[in-house]
Amino acid sequence: MGASEPPNFSWVVEGRLAGLAMPREPGHYRYLRERGVRHLVSLTERAPPHHGCCPQIQLHRLRVADFTPPSPEQIQSFLQIVEEANGRGEEGDTWRRTHTCGRAVTPGGCDISGSCHFKKRHLGR
Repeated sequence: MGASEPPNFSWVVEGRLAGLAMPREPGHYRYLRERGVRHLVSLTERAPPHHGCCPQIQLHRLRVADFTPPSPEQIQSFLQIVEEANGRGEEGDTWRRTHTCGRAVTPGGCDISGSCHFKKRHLGR
């Protein structure tokens, strides 16, 4: 089976940060891997299916309850994952959401719209 684009996949910051719906088949993980994604941050309470099929992609689970925003601690955890990956020269982080309950917008928004210091430090701008 080949690679196939996961639902709603798009780069927020080209090659550095992407958002997508839950990957549901092994081909979705292959698609991510082929685009250099090394970290998948899941914001849902359940682990995504087939998450072990691409060991090159590390799964991080923040477990945000349905229909609630992430807590400040969960947002900080997301930012720390991005910071550590960038510090090791690993690009292509993604965060995953199911439905659009608002929980996915918060971490991604924090990552790309933070202070100038954050943008300069994490996004090279």
